[in-house]
Amino acid sequence: MDEIEANNLLNESRVKLDEIDKQLINLIIERTSIAKDIALSKKALNKDLFDAKREHIIKNKICKQIENENINQEYVLNIFEILFTISKEEQEKYL
Repeated sequence: MDEIEANNLLNESRVKLDEIDKQLINLIIERTSIAKDIALSKKALNKDLFDAKREHIIKNKICKQIENENINQEYVLNIFEILFTISKEEQEKYL
């Protein structure tokens, strides 16, 4: 690969990453917006904010989904821990 091809590939890859980042942000916003409905449901059902069983189920699904992928499982789970925290903080506003 010469320098021109390498620069083209780098630029194309960065454009793709920028688009994926936009999609991720939109998905995080969408995921967070559901927290209100979850909080109101939990309140009506007299359930606790934290549901360890549910988080365990989600983590197991994630691990199964990525087990054959070339990606660090711990990092992916850390990302989801952050998403769980965002969701719980958002739910607290409605409880």
